[in-house]
Amino acid sequence: MIRMLFGAVLAALALGAGGAQPVAIDVGHYLAKPGATSAYGVPEFEYNQSLAAVIAARLEADGVPVRLIGFRGEMEDLYARAPQAEEAGAQFLLSIHHDSVKAELQQPWIWNGREQRYSTYASGFSLFVSRKNPRLAESLACASAIGAALRAAGLKPTAHHAEVASGIGRPWADETNGVYYYDNLVVLKTATVPAVLFEAGVIVHPDEARELATAERRALSAAAVERGLKDCGVIDGR
Repeated sequence: MIRMLFGAVLAALALGAGGAQPVAIDVGHYLAKPGATSAYGVPEFEYNQSLAAVIAARLEADGVPVRLIGFRGEMEDLYARAPQAEEAGAQFLLSIHHDSVKAELQQPWIWNGREQRYSTYASGFSLFVSRKNPRLAESLACASAIGAALRAAGLKPTAHHAEVASGIGRPWADETNGVYYYDNLVVLKTATVPAVLFEAGVIVHPDEARELATAERRALSAAAVERGLKDCGVIDGR
């Protein structure tokens, strides 16, 4: 089923649709360097690809054209991602990711006969904007709107990116809605359109990793993203 969804999404969305301005959805990481690894040994890229497909399909079904970036896992050059959004005439760029914690906060365990790493230190979603993006105010408004929609859907933001104890200590942009400043993220700082990076949850957390892999959680996240984009004016309220 998920392969059929991927095929339909690629066919319908690869170049955007119709005359309206598309939303660009960037699939974080790529096959050669797939990002974090879940508590069950699943690469982050697979989580990112699956959630991006669900978000894209939901927006397209609602009449919103979408430009998918890096969906096949071929986009090794981070600096090539934002230009693809702009070439497609996108009005907004959303980069999809799934989170982890520092290695020193993880522990080994055996899953299906293989050693993996897990942590219960943190769980929850987070969103990031760059103060180097020329459309910061709009980026932050949309990040806050998406975060508010995720909270309204019953999800909670993680605070671990702000904690010095976790080895990160990033500044809050909107603590209530789980939004941080992360100025040097390439996809955000090089975009000339409003841009937000979305960490949908923490995949080294065993319980959250399972939930994030379900169709129900992906649909919930996709609905919240769409609600947030409506509330911040990127797409209309139809």
